[in-house]
Amino acid sequence: MSRAERLLDRMGEPLDPDDYDWSAAADSPVTADEVFQLTYAAQVEWATEGTFESLDITRDPTVSRFLRIWLEQERVHGELLDRFLNQTGVDVTLLHREPRHRRGARRGKRLNQLAHRVVGDDFFAVHMAWGAVNELTTLRFYQVIRQRTSNPLLSTILGDIIAQEALHYAFYRESAIERLDGNERAQRITRYALTHLWRPVGLGLRCRSDVDRLLGLLLAPKPDLVRQIDASIASMPGLASTRLIESELAAVTIRAAA
Repeated sequence: MSRAERLLDRMGEPLDPDDYDWSAAADSPVTADEVFQLTYAAQVEWATEGTFESLDITRDPTVSRFLRIWLEQERVHGELLDRFLNQTGVDVTLLHREPRHRRGARRGKRLNQLAHRVVGDDFFAVHMAWGAVNELTTLRFYQVIRQRTSNPLLSTILGDIIAQEALHYAFYRESAIERLDGNERAQRITRYALTHLWRPVGLGLRCRSDVDRLLGLLLAPKPDLVRQIDASIASMPGLASTRLIESELAAVTIRAAA
């Protein structure tokens, strides 16, 4: 059994919203920045439905099983954040259900199918490495929000979400390493895709200025964390010396100065 398969057996069930005391949501106020960050996160978690639709093209039974577990758990993450915000008087618009985003998910599936036909099964090395980057950045975002919040219920919810996101990241990472290790073609394709095509989670669902604001709030003040994220990505086969997050933050700074 591969390490990815063993991780899959540890995924567990989706979190249960009934396990939380929602009356405690208002015990400590949330800041305007937290409302922005949590609304962004809830919308992205809900939008996993569209991401799943665009990526559900594999014949690998392990990856296929993971994607279904991942979808169910991520949707509940969105539900938890949405419910917490509702308890504090904030309504979250589910952007992924807007017609243009539904069309985008269908278009994404066609593009992924085309990419698979062009590059073959090395496409899934890209998929897994890309997923690892997204899950790692999401995981770190949640950790920063949790470190800063004074709301005990939010801290509890984020702690539970972080535990599941860590397993998602580990699965993506191990699956990427399995596909990249010793495969120079997959390494070249994946490196090109990440350095030229990757963009932060949520771009497209939310506008560029919102993405820049999120990065500015959560990662820009933490250069050591940025280096740690980039080092984790660069440690995968073929990705040495890549600096995805550092490069993205540099671009944020340039846009802010323009």
